[in-house]
Amino acid sequence: MKLKIVTVFNFFFCSLLLSAQQVTVSGTVTEEATGEPAIGVTVLVKGTTHGTVTDMDGNYSLPDVAGDATLIFSYIGMLSLEEPVNGRTTIDITLREDVQALEEVVVIGYGSAKSKDLTAPINVVKEKEIVNVPTSSPMAALQGKVPGVNIINSGTPGDGPKVTIRGMGSFGDTSPLYVVDGMFYDNINFLNNSDIQDMTILKDASAAAIYGVRAANGVVIITTKRGVRNQDAKVTYNGYMGIQKATNLLKMANSHEYATMLMEADPATYGYLFEGSVNAFGGDLNSLTFNADTDWYNELLRTAMMTNHSLNVSGGTDRATYSTGLSYLSQDGVMDIENYYRRLNFRAALDFDAKSWLKIGFNGVFSNAQQQIPNNAAWQNAFNMPGIIPVYDESRDSSIFPEKYASPEQVGLSTNFYNPVATATYYDNRNESYQVLSNFYAQFNILPEKLNVRSSYSYDYSQIRGTNFTPTYYVSANQKATVTSLTKEDSNYYKYIWDNTATYTDKWDKHAFTGMLGVSVRQEQYKFLSGTATDVPEGSDVWKYIALGNKEGATVKDDGWRYRGLSYFTRLNYNYDDKYMLMFTFRADGSSKYNDKWGYFPSVGAAWVVSQEPFMKDQHVFDYLKLRASWGKLGNDKIAASAGFASINNVQGVFGTNNAIDGYTNSSNFSWLGWEVVNETNVGVNFSTLRNRLEADIDWYYRLTDNAVISPKIPMQNATLAGNYGEILNTGVDVSLNWNDKLNKDFAYTIGANLSFLHNEVKSLKDNMTIIKGGKTVNKVGEKMNSYYGFKVVGVYQTPEEVQADAVAVANGLEPGDFKYEDVNNDGVIDGSDKQVLGSYIPDFTYGFNLGFAYKNLDFAVTTYGQAGGELWNRKRALRYAASNYNFDKDQFDNRWTTAGSTNSNPSSKALLKTWNVSDSNNASYFVESSNYFRIQNVTLGYSFRDIKMGNYTLPGIRLSLTADRPLILFKANSFTPELSDAEGWDTQVYPLTATYTFGVQIDF
Repeated sequence: MKLKIVTVFNFFFCSLLLSAQQVTVSGTVTEEATGEPAIGVTVLVKGTTHGTVTDMDGNYSLPDVAGDATLIFSYIGMLSLEEPVNGRTTIDITLREDVQALEEVVVIGYGSAKSKDLTAPINVVKEKEIVNVPTSSPMAALQGKVPGVNIINSGTPGDGPKVTIRGMGSFGDTSPLYVVDGMFYDNINFLNNSDIQDMTILKDASAAAIYGVRAANGVVIITTKRGVRNQDAKVTYNGYMGIQKATNLLKMANSHEYATMLMEADPATYGYLFEGSVNAFGGDLNSLTFNADTDWYNELLRTAMMTNHSLNVSGGTDRATYSTGLSYLSQDGVMDIENYYRRLNFRAALDFDAKSWLKIGFNGVFSNAQQQIPNNAAWQNAFNMPGIIPVYDESRDSSIFPEKYASPEQVGLSTNFYNPVATATYYDNRNESYQVLSNFYAQFNILPEKLNVRSSYSYDYSQIRGTNFTPTYYVSANQKATVTSLTKEDSNYYKYIWDNTATYTDKWDKHAFTGMLGVSVRQEQYKFLSGTATDVPEGSDVWKYIALGNKEGATVKDDGWRYRGLSYFTRLNYNYDDKYMLMFTFRADGSSKYNDKWGYFPSVGAAWVVSQEPFMKDQHVFDYLKLRASWGKLGNDKIAASAGFASINNVQGVFGTNNAIDGYTNSSNFSWLGWEVVNETNVGVNFSTLRNRLEADIDWYYRLTDNAVISPKIPMQNATLAGNYGEILNTGVDVSLNWNDKLNKDFAYTIGANLSFLHNEVKSLKDNMTIIKGGKTVNKVGEKMNSYYGFKVVGVYQTPEEVQADAVAVANGLEPGDFKYEDVNNDGVIDGSDKQVLGSYIPDFTYGFNLGFAYKNLDFAVTTYGQAGGELWNRKRALRYAASNYNFDKDQFDNRWTTAGSTNSNPSSKALLKTWNVSDSNNASYFVESSNYFRIQNVTLGYSFRDIKMGNYTLPGIRLSLTADRPLILFKANSFTPELSDAEGWDTQVYPLTATYTFGVQIDF
């Protein structure tokens, strides 16, 4: 007994001596893969901030280390290592490469794979990259983060962005397929950023072919949040609150500048306008100064609030995991009337190992949103309306109601002119939506670790209730509503997908194989019911019912459709020695939508990990190097099953005499449409170098869309008819570069770049056509889709002598200040044969750069985004053909032609009123402007407090953050923004984009 006591005492005494002993520990850190010294490795005493870093030779020296301490060796790209000191003074360490990123499991559609086994370009975006970005739609937060994914945001509250992946290959809906927990969607605007665990973007055909006919525009797979095994309940609150401000406000000509231009152009015709303004509202006609000098854009704008709150609870045991969340988003619009978006989401997920051979689970998302939609026509009205009237005129009589708005008619402006504030105010259009997504699954493990069978059933129901109410009001004879009008719409969507898959995985020697077989049954159904009535009582919403309106003239519309689909698919993956990979997929899609019921979509991909070869062992350039190549075929069923119409038109004709005789033409036009087909080849390389600090992904692709549906104009008729007419080519290069480094134990930083180069081209058209003219643009072989088409301005006539020397100018009665157009065929006449392609909204180059650092508890990040090589059509300016006395923007005033030599690119005041220069049929390149821009996308500064003592409870952490989203944009276009959601790049009625400044709080409980 005494011996035992003495032994324990000696052990305890020696431990005290060891812990009390302070030593200096030194040594060398090397890399296992290369044997080279590891430079910049952090050496830290565990549980303290006492540490150092290795020098250029991999050596370190750390004084004042307790003999029983533990050292932590860490470096980006390497596995961290903990080493007990045990009284030693020399400790040499070898660090191994961290291949965790390569081992990361990626969702690839009906299954998953490790990153290192991928043969296709697939990008994964984690929750942390989007959760604190102040956007109403998760996709908006991805702008600039993924190469090859072009995102165009909208300023309207609640509107989602327009998303295209690797260019536009269709004239219809070009948005990708969204797969949320197994269910197919056209957008994910109903999700909150905090609902998402990760997003996987399948960019090329070989990756997306497993989704067949739905995948022509790319696929985005969204996994909502799940729980973690063996984790106590984790509660997290994340929220932000801030303001939104419109940026880059377009400057318009003020009243004096507007009057100056019209008086320069034609004082006899337009002088009465300014007499009217002075007589009604005051001013001085001689100096062209006016008491009424309204900035209509300023009158329409305000600073608006935006806030988001989310609460998430997750955890798990050894057999079950759970996750649930509640979020609320509120976004007010910057138009200074009631316009907003509110959304409440509830989410839940449960996974449970019922038996060793059976796993079951459920997840669901419920979303309820209200949107008050603004009248975007007010933005165009504000561009058109000069400032020579005020917003309000309280002196007007009682016939003006309910507000005493001033009227354009008071100064002699009538048709096509409206008080923009009244346009915005007398408009009540709102939507309320409900969406329920549910998914149930059961997975049977037939052969443990080898064969499993999974059955998954997803059901989605969504309803949108729209109400559009017009009250009675009177501003002018041209801007009034003498009776109320109410339209109510109910849109209901029902969808289900039942997927069944069997997956077999096996390994032997250096071989690894995975095979998957599946069958999917789906149905989509849409029901629409609407009603319209007049004379509905005004006031409270409880009176706004169709039944309370005038029964005479009331209308009802009932519509709907239903499509069914059946699909068989397979995927085979083979891996030899982690060096050679092969992947094959095939999907057969059957659809009730088209006459041609079945489509077949194969793909194949291969990869070679060159860095695993013996001949690469002695090189020190690449830490990892993989070459990839793939090909695949995709389909697009987002086009209608058919197109057509019948019409009877009243016409007049002359037969034998000079008397016109009334008559009719009867036309019937119809076409069956087939789904568009995409063939894509992709070649890529992934590598890391400089001790894994620099990682790069580079891909070249060639993407050809066949049977592209185009809607050309029908000869002799003011109509278009869709048909499978063309081939569209998109080819380019996507580049992703990321640098991660750590300078010392406290400071780490990252630098990244995402670059996308795109060439879009109409490759061919049916029946040897070279050009198809659609509604707003043309499609010409060898040019971009949706190109602007018209006359190219090559200068401005400067002198009367120059005009008299030019036959074109003489023939058209031109004068100095008018445009000079290019005579393409040199025949001395400007006509339709001189029209040419003037540009397209599709950019050639998009880019994003990011920089971030973390110093102790402080973190900072900035991202940028931009595009180049595209053009927009300034429809605001071009609409002058409808009324020559519309207002002018400030640039038109400042840079107008005044005398010979003043400018050779801008017309005179008089020229802007002439059809030679401004015409709806003779489009001029003057209205085509560069859509290039560079924007600071997001700036975030955060500080974290960790392990906060609160009595007997320790709060895990609080993070405070300040964020500026889109604080700065640089561009030359005369617009609010060159970022236009219109697919053809028409700049009209565009809701301004905003800069958003928020303060955020994240609390972990």
